[in-house]
Amino acid sequence: MKVCLEDYCMKLRGKFFILGFCFLILSAFTVKAQLGIVDRNAKKKPTLVVLGTYHMSATRTNIVNREVDDITSPERQKQVVELVEKLKKFKPTKIAVECDIEDDAKAQEFYNQYLAGSRRLSKNETNQIGFRLAKDLGHKKVYCVDWGIFPEDQLYWYEKYAAKDEELNNFLKVVNEDIKKEVNAGTEKLLKLSVTNQLIFLNQPERAEESHQIYYEIMRIGRGAEYVGANYLSWLYGRNMKILNNIIRINDSMDDRILVIYGNGHNKLLNQFAKESRFYNVESPLKYLKGKK
Repeated sequence: MKVCLEDYCMKLRGKFFILGFCFLILSAFTVKAQLGIVDRNAKKKPTLVVLGTYHMSATRTNIVNREVDDITSPERQKQVVELVEKLKKFKPTKIAVECDIEDDAKAQEFYNQYLAGSRRLSKNETNQIGFRLAKDLGHKKVYCVDWGIFPEDQLYWYEKYAAKDEELNNFLKVVNEDIKKEVNAGTEKLLKLSVTNQLIFLNQPERAEESHQIYYEIMRIGRGAEYVGANYLSWLYGRNMKILNNIIRINDSMDDRILVIYGNGHNKLLNQFAKESRFYNVESPLKYLKGKK
């Protein structure tokens, strides 16, 4: 009886060991799933391409909003198909798009409906480029990676702050007028280009640098210890860091090739942060946009 009891105890300890070992493996996997599988010291790293786009459906959320033509017209649809063919050369394993991470399940539902043929593509670039490309490549999922919660603290709301100060208000009017002129000049050029050439124009490194500089004018808004414009700019930097963090979290292989489709206003910071992190081999989308089919 004693021998049998000892045998039973040994078997029981063995089962606990196996369960504990499995738990450790599962815990490690969960941690990696939360943190993403990246290594800044690895010889081989995942590849990241940030494709800056204009918002193909009308939007009123930017400082100055760009007028767009109808992306669903026959000619534009033909051009979108040509663009997708070029992007296929990158061979992305994952496609990340500009939709809030909290809307990921809803976006996936819409994508599944599109795959099933029960939903048409909307006019925005998330659908027109992201969904279309993902379907052609046989992807089962697209990934929402956006974050944009704005602080309730009024010392981040530079427009409201400036409106109460005549000098700052006049200064901001001049800044916004300069932005408007730049956007309108770009729009006039974009409307004459094919969709691929539009994105070639928007993804020029020097354009991303120049467009980003305007935020330093906004940074100047404030009085004394009330750094309202600087607060806004710090939020903008933080937003793009969180977006990159969300991209890293979907990275589950060192062989991943991630295409990020985002408003071109994010080009400068997303590329900068991704390079500084050393987690990725960061490539320019121009390599694929400019090549032949």
